[in-house]
Amino acid sequence: MAQPATTKQKQYLKRLGYAADPNSLTKERASQQIDILLTQERESGRQFPCPYCKGKFGPRPKRRKKCPHCGNSIVHLVGKFYTEQQAGELYQKEWWRDSRSDVAEQVRDDYKENKSFEREFRETLTVGYIIKPGPHCPHVHHLRGLIVPLEDAKASPELLPPYDGCNHDTCECEYNEVGPGEVPRGTRVAQFSSPSRRSSSTAAVTRTTNRRQHKSAFPHVLHLVLTILTCGMWLPIWLIHYLIWASS
Repeated sequence: MAQPATTKQKQYLKRLGYAADPNSLTKERASQQIDILLTQERESGRQFPCPYCKGKFGPRPKRRKKCPHCGNSIVHLVGKFYTEQQAGELYQKEWWRDSRSDVAEQVRDDYKENKSFEREFRETLTVGYIIKPGPHCPHVHHLRGLIVPLEDAKASPELLPPYDGCNHDTCECEYNEVGPGEVPRGTRVAQFSSPSRRSSSTAAVTRTTNRRQHKSAFPHVLHLVLTILTCGMWLPIWLIHYLIWASS
């Protein structure tokens, strides 16, 4: 089955002056129509205003072109001309939208997979995600190593990177999926600014993390029995074991 024209193709056709309804075109047909309109435009000698100095230039570049009047770099995107700053802002907006959509989709998939795993095996597959800020995003370095519980991430995908202030050119922020036995010792749970918005899974992960931090109880009863059975000869071993346990 033929794929319909993409949103960008439809935008490009409209900006090239396509008179018919682009919604009826297939992806392949839209691409052909764009090539036809670009050829007609070049043959007509059409010129365009520079987004910096408004001086005229032509023909339309594929991607970039230096203005013959002011020398600034003109960026051509989907049939429209932008300054470098405007193009950067547009790239950032598209990257942010696409990244947030990808994160939400991945969390939804992980959540469904985890629920299916729990129903089948009565065990948890995914506890949550460990945050790993990138080296070029110092504004979120304080989040390094925090865990975002799976249910909290599903309710609010914005708890996972990228974050406000991250840039499409430099951001390398990541998050790693972890299971119950993979939570590093001492891991803290990322919390909402409002405690009332925390989900039950946050408490569950807190308990999971704390269990990994707490030592098991010292076996005083066992040592007492051994000391009695050996008429006190076990007492030095009891003391040495306790000192080693207490200092660990």
